[in-house]
Amino acid sequence: MKPNLSFQQFIQRGQVIGMYRKYMRLTQRIADKTTRKETREWIRGDFDRYKHETDTKRIDVLLAQASRQYKEL
Repeated sequence: MKPNLSFQQFIQRGQVIGMYRKYMRLTQRIADKTTRKETREWIRGDFDRYKHETDTKRIDVLLAQASRQYKEL
């Protein structure tokens, strides 16, 4: 059974999924299949590392960090 999410956690969940999708779409531009696969695995691993994070402030910090890194790409 899934835990009940607060409204803030519900919103953040959507933001995290959206950020993950943005990163994955960005990898479609990588021509080399091996590099694309390795990049996707790296992104997936990074998101998996924090998938059990429940502190909303920490999640906000992680989202801001991911957004800054995305803009740098």
